Amino acid sequence: MSKKVTVRNNEYGKLDELNEETYWKELGLNIELIKETKFNNLNSYFDADIRKQKKSVLLEISSFLLYEEEQTESADELLGTEVSDHKKKLYLLIKEFTFRKKMTIQEYVQQANFQLDYLSEVALVWSLYEQSPSHLFEILTYHNWRSRASNTLFTYSNKQDKEKILKIATDSSNRDDLCNRLYKKSGQANEYKIYSYAKFSDLVIFQLYKMINDKTVPDFEEPIRNREVKSIMFAVNTVDSTLEIRDYTLRERDALLDFLASMFGAHLNEVATDPYIDYDAAVLKKSILGIEQVRPSTDGIVISAITFSKSTLPKSPLIHFELNDSDVMEAVFQAHQSGVIDLSDLKDIKSLKLQSAKTSRTIRAIALESGDVLFSLDDSGLDSETKKHLRERFEKRFSIPLDQPISNLHFNGDIEEKVDYLMGLTKEEPLDDLTKGTFEDLLKKKVMVRKEHIEKFCTVCWEIYESEEECPECEVGLKSRKNITLEMDKDKAVKVFERKIRGFLGSPWSNTKDGRQTIDKEVYQFLIVEDEDTGDEIRFLVTDQQLPLKVINKINRMVMPTAIVYIGSNKVNVEKYNDSFIITKNYGFFYTMDKTEEFQTYMKEISSEFLRRQKQSSAKSAFEAYKSLGIIENNDKYTANDLEHDVYAIINDLTHNSTQWGSKFSGKILPEGVFTLSYKTKSKEKKCAYTYDCKLSRLATGYDLNIAEQRKAEDYITRAYGSDFLENYLRSDLEITAHLIISNNVDVKKIEAMNSYLKTKRINARAKLIKTEVLIKIYELYLLNFQSISSRPNYFKKSLISLFDTNADELLLSEVTTEFKKLLKDGLIEQATLDMEAFTDEMLQSMEMERISG
Repeated sequence: MSKKVTVRNNEYGKLDELNEETYWKELGLNIELIKETKFNNLNSYFDADIRKQKKSVLLEISSFLLYEEEQTESADELLGTEVSDHKKKLYLLIKEFTFRKKMTIQEYVQQANFQLDYLSEVALVWSLYEQSPSHLFEILTYHNWRSRASNTLFTYSNKQDKEKILKIATDSSNRDDLCNRLYKKSGQANEYKIYSYAKFSDLVIFQLYKMINDKTVPDFEEPIRNREVKSIMFAVNTVDSTLEIRDYTLRERDALLDFLASMFGAHLNEVATDPYIDYDAAVLKKSILGIEQVRPSTDGIVISAITFSKSTLPKSPLIHFELNDSDVMEAVFQAHQSGVIDLSDLKDIKSLKLQSAKTSRTIRAIALESGDVLFSLDDSGLDSETKKHLRERFEKRFSIPLDQPISNLHFNGDIEEKVDYLMGLTKEEPLDDLTKGTFEDLLKKKVMVRKEHIEKFCTVCWEIYESEEECPECEVGLKSRKNITLEMDKDKAVKVFERKIRGFLGSPWSNTKDGRQTIDKEVYQFLIVEDEDTGDEIRFLVTDQQLPLKVINKINRMVMPTAIVYIGSNKVNVEKYNDSFIITKNYGFFYTMDKTEEFQTYMKEISSEFLRRQKQSSAKSAFEAYKSLGIIENNDKYTANDLEHDVYAIINDLTHNSTQWGSKFSGKILPEGVFTLSYKTKSKEKKCAYTYDCKLSRLATGYDLNIAEQRKAEDYITRAYGSDFLENYLRSDLEITAHLIISNNVDVKKIEAMNSYLKTKRINARAKLIKTEVLIKIYELYLLNFQSISSRPNYFKKSLISLFDTNADELLLSEVTTEFKKLLKDGLIEQATLDMEAFTDEMLQSMEMERISG
């Protein structure tokens, strides 16, 4: 009989002096040894470990070791600051916990949808630990799950709520019921308990312990009682309605299936593990699209409904066909003939409904992580004869079986997903011939690498051990064997990607260059592809991690179209931040690409998508920049690059005719950017062009605009004077109107000195200081009065020109406020608007009068 025990996630929601040491033991740490070694020499171990860390890691972990405002990337600075012994110990414990769990931690954070602004494993785990210590049991559970080979898969017919599934672990009656069933099935030989669980948006993983031995074992100090355990693991997917079990005996499988069938009120069907590949894709495609019609009278069933996950119709995420008691395949065929639907991928099928004389049943198409597709029949409440009849008729009609993965390799969509699936493996798995060829290609190109090490195992129960010489359950000596694990080489993967892209250059996307961008002390490498006709650029960033939200936000604020390519990531994570100036894609898409035309078509598609998003993206980026600029003084992490990108985002949204030079041409004698303003009223027309520089300073004396900066301003203006394009735009006043210095802290006397210098060089254009608080005010008034400003576009541009062109050396807040008050006067409305509220009231009143008079 199982004892009443608490699941570890629930037991360790909070820690105190009584349970903290046991907590770390339960997580697999040798806490006694750590106390005797590292904690007895705490400072030396802590100092040595800190000095090993990269700057980017130090910056993240220092936020936990020190106060937020004292963050540092310097080991000397960190060690020179007082850190409590408790935090030093906690750091060493968390570091020990992350050992050999790098990929587990990254994947767990991605799939559990935590919004964490960290990249290093220690910082990620520490952040989760502070939220709740129980999160570490979820990480451990997921680590144990991904370390075990995939095993038996089952499907169930009715949808289950995730909260109900969680009650297997959180509700004592469910826990006791499952453990008692397992205990009885074992012949009362083994006790069981639910040890821990991990929950994701659509998946819950459970780890159970089975006690296999209870004996005293020798120890260096004194003999100790050892209650040896083995794990049983299972996972329930609430979206796909699947169950997977790993590490079990047949009796344990039966007990678990009985329990879940009782809990779900549904039968569970076992799925064959090997993908079915022996089918004719052309025949299947004709059957699904109704190209070859089947007479219902001879077939015994009709397809009364079918849903496709995509179509060629605009804004159509899926398309559904249904006829009560009739076959829909003729309508499907007509839609195919009209070009509305096609079948390029088995995942294009979402579901279909079989109807016979006796019953009507839905068959769901489940896209598996491997890229294969499983067609699962809802057979709840059916007798065995009807089940058999439906299965046979389905296979006869479509040439594929139910409840067995169907290889998608005969279609276009699968190979690229296979690549990402393979790149996420840590151990080799049985593969079909086509997938095996892809896997061997990854190895040949050294994108995937086999790593060899020795492991010990029992020849009786096949359990694997790390340090023991004898199996504690079977009491036989252990044997050794070579074990091969798989690792993905990111650097090789990036080189293969870049080589592919450069091999596909043509017209118009014909040039590439490398780019580097430092975001929060981390350097990101971009491959920039340029359109030779327009000069447009799209950046590619290849990553094997889910980027933190703060990095995503900064990339968006840069206002540069960026394609992020995720290695070995699932579809949910790939599409997570597909928004604004970011488009996301999986690595396998490019790896399997083999024609220049495919790449050029893709570039055309995403270039058009960026154009469609331009209006919304510009406004969104500018708003994020507006918020970011507002907290410069309270944000020590804010950099000169941040200021440059934030200023451009706002200017780009205000003016609609601007470009950014600083980030694109680093090291060149060019200003940060340039923009134009123009207006045309009844009496006057004017065009102006401005250059600008951004200057960030934390010094009390402000940014030093010395003689070198004065000469730069001169060079910007005189160099632009010779431009035919600028001359053609301006027509008159053929030089830059003003050079703007946008800064959080510059002494206006420095601007006076710059203007005096420009005057001696006989340059008419002036330098003008715009403090960041003034730029913020301009954009804030623009947002607050957007509707009114939309009705007077020319006067809005005239107001901006008036503000930027005044002879004063600095633009003041009071001038901005005064100018906007004037701008918003009713007398400057260019495009009259209809008072919608009054118009609505009038329409409603007229309807009411008709009702009364009628």
